[in-house]
Amino acid sequence: MLVVDPTVVLPVLAARASFASIGDDDLVAPALLWSESRSLLHDLARRGVVPTTEARRMRRALDRAPINEVGHPQLGEEAWRMADLLNYSRTEAAEYVALARLVGAPLATLDRDLAERASAVCRIAIPS
Repeated sequence: MLVVDPTVVLPVLAARASFASIGDDDLVAPALLWSESRSLLHDLARRGVVPTTEARRMRRALDRAPINEVGHPQLGEEAWRMADLLNYSRTEAAEYVALARLVGAPLATLDRDLAERASAVCRIAIPS
């Protein structure tokens, strides 16, 4: 099992690559992944960084991605605790760390700051 965040998922979608490129593990994420990724894609399209048609293609591909939504009864509390521990003012990034801790899986991220902070509390996987 491998917890993935948008910094890993969106480049795979942009490259039209297979999610197998991340690894052979079962890919999981908190429900936040889908809303956060859609929001990022919408923002990129509105700012003209990504053409609207490409952002919409990526959004549709996200809906079909082989990533399982995983929740946990303690996710909210643990995300709050991780935000405090990792010195984040918001809990979004901490939610991925919290899920990784709760399910005992590594977190795959390309966010160097998150990886550095979270490495003290969970295993980190940095895809190539």
